[in-house]
Amino acid sequence: MSILGSPRKGMNASRYIKVALFLAFLIAVPWIWRENRFITTIFISALMFGIWGVMYDLQIGYGGLINFGFAGFICAGAYGSALAVLHYEINPWFAMLIGATAAGVLGFLTGVVTLRLQGIFVGLATWFLAEVLRLTISNTPGYTRGMLGLSVKPLPDLFGFNFSRAELLPYYYLLLILSIIIFAAAFLMVNSRIGLSFKAIREDQLATETLGLSATKYKLINFTTACFFTGLIGAYYAHYIGILTPDTTEFGVPRTVEVLTVAYGGGRGTQSGSILSVFLLIGFQEYFRQLGPWRLVMYGALLIAVMIYAPKGLSSFKKYIW
Repeated sequence: MSILGSPRKGMNASRYIKVALFLAFLIAVPWIWRENRFITTIFISALMFGIWGVMYDLQIGYGGLINFGFAGFICAGAYGSALAVLHYEINPWFAMLIGATAAGVLGFLTGVVTLRLQGIFVGLATWFLAEVLRLTISNTPGYTRGMLGLSVKPLPDLFGFNFSRAELLPYYYLLLILSIIIFAAAFLMVNSRIGLSFKAIREDQLATETLGLSATKYKLINFTTACFFTGLIGAYYAHYIGILTPDTTEFGVPRTVEVLTVAYGGGRGTQSGSILSVFLLIGFQEYFRQLGPWRLVMYGALLIAVMIYAPKGLSSFKKYIW
């Protein structure tokens, strides 16, 4: 028994060491270069897109759910939180939960409507509903300010930490805490019996249903959970960035393409792949920022290259990186 158990213990110890090293990297680098706001901004962008990538991977990589309207749920979380503060004077900390709940409810209702469909039809339906949300916001300036731009209050001070927008580190470490919580929740979910149901439905829905499992039920759990956490980071984004406009770059197809690239580039069904790949992709994005919309073409080329030369995503190179 000891002979059989020792390799597993060694593997677990190695995994914990790698996680600890990566967390130490995320904690230390922005603090060491805290005078350099650009580095902190890069790390904030990387963590946001990394967690969005994890949530997209939860849907496509584990549940087999195509979501072309992913940016719409970011939008729901962001506007849900911002409007709660603006019109109802709710504390921004509680408003973030309202934004997350708004995205989760929208995800549940979208799932009820679309998840009985199959394949690409689910993706098209989610894209349509996300565009309806974005255009509704654009055309109700009296309530949402529309294309004029909605000013969002920063988060109030908490436990002595100053969350004014002049201070980026508190926003970064708040995002790091949220990211750890969300990643842990996703990890526990996919490694539970619910996660096994996701994978079974993804591989063969008909065979799974013959065993007595409700595919629609588990798809709804997957979709709603992913949308809730997506909306939570969307709410954070609203208070961090300070102003929201429902344009396509921020909450349209380009944003979905960026998240999709992170998820597919990291590797479907890997979870950690999105976190590892996002730093490369964010660096790629910043380096070619001056190219504007042409970056999406380059994202497409990069995605094709990954699918051809690394079908399992960049996470397949983890052993070489370590």
